[in-house]
Amino acid sequence: MDNYSSFIATLALLLSALTFIMSQRHTKKNKIISDERYYEQRKQYEERLEVESERREEDRHDTEEKLRLGEKPRFVFKGSKFIVNSDTNQELLLLKFTNKGRDTAYDIIPDLECVAKQMDMTEFKIRRYEPVQDPVVMVGEDFEVVMKCDNNQADFFMMELTITYQDASGRTYKQTFCINITDRLGNSLITNYAQPVLCSN
Repeated sequence: MDNYSSFIATLALLLSALTFIMSQRHTKKNKIISDERYYEQRKQYEERLEVESERREEDRHDTEEKLRLGEKPRFVFKGSKFIVNSDTNQELLLLKFTNKGRDTAYDIIPDLECVAKQMDMTEFKIRRYEPVQDPVVMVGEDFEVVMKCDNNQADFFMMELTITYQDASGRTYKQTFCINITDRLGNSLITNYAQPVLCSN
């Protein structure tokens, strides 16, 4: 009887130990699964935060870009005429522009030279005669570009003139104007919509 009781007690102890071991393994397994889920959820959360941060940065950049585009200088061609330099008796082409943008333009630099074409597609050079006298033009102000033609006999020709300039933040833009000179007086027509283009630094 004592042996039987001892056997039962030993068996109960073994079952208790086995149950404890299985319980520990199950708890450890659940903890591993729980940790994996936690790290996976944390990873997904951090990825969502990163995506949202990138989206906010893109939205901020788009907003700044729209604001910048709305505030930039913008030149508009007003007209042209031939003039004669009284000192040298040279015939010069005077082109007039105005700043109709929403910011002051700085460091205005027209092309040094451009190619003009007559009706028969004969080409000749037009060269900048002098720098822009006041290279800082506020909103609503005019400025002039003075050019000298290699062919003083041309009474109708087409030309493209590119002007580069900066805004108050130091960003550089360029505008290209397609201009038709229509008579010997230098009257003209603009044939394109000269959009300011931001230049890469």
